[in-house]
This record gives sequence, C-alpha cells and structure tokens, in this order.
Amino acid sequence: MTGVFEFDDPAVDWLEQADMALVMAGEFMLAGMGGEVVASSFLAMLYAARAALGSVEGLSSWRDVVGAFLEQAMLRLGLSKENQRSLPIVADLYRRVSSGEVEADPVTSAACLEDARSFVAELGRRLSAREGDRGDERVDEGHI
Repeated sequence: MTGVFEFDDPAVDWLEQADMALVMAGEFMLAGMGGEVVASSFLAMLYAARAALGSVEGLSSWRDVVGAFLEQAMLRLGLSKENQRSLPIVADLYRRVSSGEVEADPVTSAACLEDARSFVAELGRRLSAREGDRGDERVDEGHI
C-alpha cells in the first residue's frame, strides 16, 4: 500500500506536480477562492518538499512530509531564512483554514501564493544544483 505522498510510479516528478499546483492556485486566486488558493499553495510546497526527500518512504500524511523535510532536508539544502520559515507558516494557515477556524482573505491568500512560489522556485534551484554536482562527480569518477 502506498501513502498519500507515494505513487506506484517511481518516475513521479514532484517538482512538476508542485508547478501544476501553483498554476491551480493562481487560477483560484483569479476566481477569488481564497481557501482553495491556500490549499493549492500548500500542496505545491508539499510536493516540492517531497522532491527534496528523495527516496524516503512511509510518508502517509502532510504532517509526515513537513516533519521529514524540516528534520532531514531543509538545512542540508541551505534554503534562505525566508523559505525556511514559509513551510511551517503555510502549513499552519492551511490547518486553520481547512478546519474552518479562519477564512482566507484576499491579502492572506496572495501572500500564501507568493510564499509558495518562492519556496518551490528556490527548492527547485537547490535540487537542480545538487543534481548537477552529482553529475560532475560521476564525470570525475569516469562514470559518464
């Protein structure tokens, strides 16, 4: 059985999924659907965080992904202070909006979407740089 953030297909491109979620969040923003903006923005951040976790298994909830990312990947990747803070903040906002505790007003929704865009973009750059470094190592070792 696979968890929520595990697919049967190991070729799932988590960053591609994150980009699609950002597009959805942008569409929801244009439609004035604040709660959906928050949910889709958070989903984009979760997909990007999942990309950073590589082959980690047993992630069956968004809390598992956030926890594993904060413990295993965030500092290793050297994210900016702004983006280190954004995932826990957006996760809390998502929890509060989805429980009905608060409503997502347009300003909060826009800020959430901007945080998600920044997080996904920086994480994508960091992961690409790490992949490039691995490729350089393989060339140095004569594997390519």
